[in-house]
Amino acid sequence: MTPRRKKKIEAGLADCFVLIANAMKAGLGLQQALKLAGEEGPWPLNEEFSLVLEKTKLGHTLDEALSDTERKLNIPDFSLMVHSVILLRGIGGNLASHLENLSKILRERQKVTAKVGLLTAQGMTQGVILAVMPFVLGLVLHFLSPDFIAPLFAHPLGWLSLAAVVILDCGGYFWMRHMAKVTI
Repeated sequence: MTPRRKKKIEAGLADCFVLIANAMKAGLGLQQALKLAGEEGPWPLNEEFSLVLEKTKLGHTLDEALSDTERKLNIPDFSLMVHSVILLRGIGGNLASHLENLSKILRERQKVTAKVGLLTAQGMTQGVILAVMPFVLGLVLHFLSPDFIAPLFAHPLGWLSLAAVVILDCGGYFWMRHMAKVTI
């Protein structure tokens, strides 16, 4: 499975859970609700639910078909749904409300992930600006007052100072980049 397809499936899980829950509230059984998700759900998740139903037509139980799809997709949120379905079918419970709760949790997680991505991008931008600033200011000073900058290029102590600036600036940039990366 391609990473792009996996992202599309993850993005459509919350909507598909609501679709299944609403179908079950309307009086459909789980297999009928999965059939509805296979027909009207977001692509490519609808294809996966259609494959689950095809497996049940070939003699697999619904639990086996869902477990096979779970192993194939290897998506934690889909695994959570599959285990919930299997468990609630075994012991009983309101699967529709459980799927709605899962949908709400997924949407909240997507919001938090988007916000963290935004803040991470902001940190990366700040790191780039801070890394480029000394060189831009040095260039501006070179054009405004060449006599002020000339000793940096004419004296060995100036070369040492420039080397220290480059090394510390690069180190600071990579440290800032490391600090701005957040995994969820």
